[in-house]
Amino acid sequence: MPDRAEIVSAVEDYVKCLGSHDVDGLVALFAPDAVQHEPLGGRTYRGIEEIREFDTANAQVDFTVSLLGPISVTGKYAAMQLRVQRAGIPDFAATDVFEFDENGKIISLSVVLDPQALC
Repeated sequence: MPDRAEIVSAVEDYVKCLGSHDVDGLVALFAPDAVQHEPLGGRTYRGIEEIREFDTANAQVDFTVSLLGPISVTGKYAAMQLRVQRAGIPDFAATDVFEFDENGKIISLSVVLDPQALC
């Protein structure tokens, strides 16, 4: 199982790739059979190809992200909160919860979007 430092590094890489719209970099962080719930309760992407399709479409949207606080880690799980900035709409928060496998790859990502969290 990856240690805390490895998980924090993976989440930091995720934020960096997300913010720079680096689809290949994002997809490389996921295990082949990973699932991504975005938004949680809305849509689930299963496997690397569906995740790549989502990330490719998402990369076409002009937005920036920044961490709102520390990355929290418990065992193989991590959570962090982002500020998402996009022209024409108010900034909003996204809370991402990750689960990692023994190789340090993301096997589950759940994204909670909250347009009112930063009000």
